[in-house]
Amino acid sequence: MCAGTIFGMTDETIANNGSSQDSNFSASAAEQAKRKALRKYMTLATKASQEVLSDEELTVFNSTLGDNGIGGLDTLLGTKFVHVGPERIQMELEVGPDHLQPWGLANGGVYCSLGETAGSIAGFVACGAKKPVVGVNNNTDFYRSARAGEVIVTTAEPEYLGRTMQLWRIEHTRKADEKLLARTNLRIAVLDKPL
Repeated sequence: MCAGTIFGMTDETIANNGSSQDSNFSASAAEQAKRKALRKYMTLATKASQEVLSDEELTVFNSTLGDNGIGGLDTLLGTKFVHVGPERIQMELEVGPDHLQPWGLANGGVYCSLGETAGSIAGFVACGAKKPVVGVNNNTDFYRSARAGEVIVTTAEPEYLGRTMQLWRIEHTRKADEKLLARTNLRIAVLDKPL
């Protein structure tokens, strides 16, 4: 996402409730829902930078991402955030048939995607939800496999929180026995641009 635009709309358009300088522009119901969802998301991310979100807030956080088309790949994968706070993000994913390699094991890309999401959201929250962050290196090592029906728990915690760079250690465990399945080291850049 470029600074100054959200879903292809300028900050001015969003501030004017979807109205633009062009009187012929009319925001669709879907665009309005996305803007409203994004405002809810930003409010909750800002709160999470100060304190852990409650169960009720997590429900809103998850539905905001999933129900309004702003969750992207996370919605497609089926992730669910179970802990969002100042220096820790935890999410879960039940492995389904669409997550598997042909021989029945969770695809390694699933872990990489979970690590990228957990670390990026954690980094954004750690910045007070005021500056965008982008992944610059995702290194994931695999130890054990998950199969369909098993739940992967992904937990991101900081190794280093700098002004322009952060490093997050992300562990992926099997919920049933808490065994380590994979570990991601995610380095992210903090962009010097306010949202």
